[in-house]
Amino acid sequence: MMYRAGFLVLCCWCMSGLSALSQPAGSGSKAGQLPPWQEGYMDIHHIATGQGDCVFMVLPDGTTWMSDAGDIGLPEGSEWWYHAIPDPEVTAGENICRYIGRFTPTPGYIDYVLLTHFHADHIGSRRNMLPGEHGYGLSGLLYVGDRIKFRTLVDRDFPRYSFPSREKIHDECDILDEYFRFTEYHQSHGMKMEKFRTGSRKQFVLKHNPGKYRKLFEVRNLCANGVVWTGEGEKTKRMFSGNPQLFDENMNSCGFRIRYGKFTYYNCGDIPGGNFPMYKSSERDFESHIADVCGKITVMKCDHHAATDAVNMKLLAAADPEAFIILSCHREHPYKATMVRMTDPLDNYPDRKEFYVTSEAARQDLGEALWENFRPPGHIVVRVSPGGGKYSIYVLDVRTLDVIYYSGIRTL
Repeated sequence: MMYRAGFLVLCCWCMSGLSALSQPAGSGSKAGQLPPWQEGYMDIHHIATGQGDCVFMVLPDGTTWMSDAGDIGLPEGSEWWYHAIPDPEVTAGENICRYIGRFTPTPGYIDYVLLTHFHADHIGSRRNMLPGEHGYGLSGLLYVGDRIKFRTLVDRDFPRYSFPSREKIHDECDILDEYFRFTEYHQSHGMKMEKFRTGSRKQFVLKHNPGKYRKLFEVRNLCANGVVWTGEGEKTKRMFSGNPQLFDENMNSCGFRIRYGKFTYYNCGDIPGGNFPMYKSSERDFESHIADVCGKITVMKCDHHAATDAVNMKLLAAADPEAFIILSCHREHPYKATMVRMTDPLDNYPDRKEFYVTSEAARQDLGEALWENFRPPGHIVVRVSPGGGKYSIYVLDVRTLDVIYYSGIRTL
């Protein structure tokens, strides 16, 4: 089904009144609005800001989890970067706070926050940073954490920040010192901090009713800092043999897989799957190592925004996703050759592929023939039914948060 066809389906669905919006987890909701979350459902919100990544999740028992909250600090956009969504006058952090406030079942706090790696489109930037009241500036993740309490914050190298070196992280993250001041302040006010533990399935656990979902739900930490889970217990192995000082920050990304019943979700930050000429490391294909252990994936958040060095053929074959989601804030999100690879009709699963994107940043560079593979851009919500045997995907308008596309119910 192509992009234009999606609107036809939506119109027919609205006229017929047969949408799942009127089903449980939607009972009593107004037509055109996302049904409220209910116990047993899992919601994965990919928030469109045009300035970076942010994924907000409500797990089956109501545990909340945010992965990244970026802000490149270019609200008006530039030659290569997209403008802020929905309004350049609203920062990415404020947009994220408003969105979470609308859909969270736990107002005032988030149980877990994961910072996958130290790049502006995942943590924030000094550009257009706002002054704060607690000794640190406000941008991206720091803005959100200033407004909404983080109960536990996980990053890739707490507390030493020595891999590959603190100087290397500083070189790629201009707000690292602000982040340190932010974490120091909030730890003194009750926030816990942890280092991401590759291989673990016990770091991100249900907080409110874990026993009910013990046999159905799991988060497996797949990779971080050039190390990958082996698929055996909690054992790990290195994905590199050379000098990690040659790594760019993307290569250190934290990645995880969620399993809920038969449903699986994949998010590995900006892990690369191939070469990028501007970087010196010759060991940039980390995706192939992850492909060996990730297993079948239902919904994939594309690595590195589906840029030129991501979503390689080995990962595609191993994961065999039904739906691809791209958080887009750059003209090469996704890259044309990467999109061609993902839509190759010679693949053995062309009829089940669905493509979702949060902005039109890449539309002109892709061309209309490739662009028409996408559903309409906006906030992308994956809703998994109780037990994890069915799921649906909604796209919400970036201004009104009304539903502008609904996939229907997919059975696994």
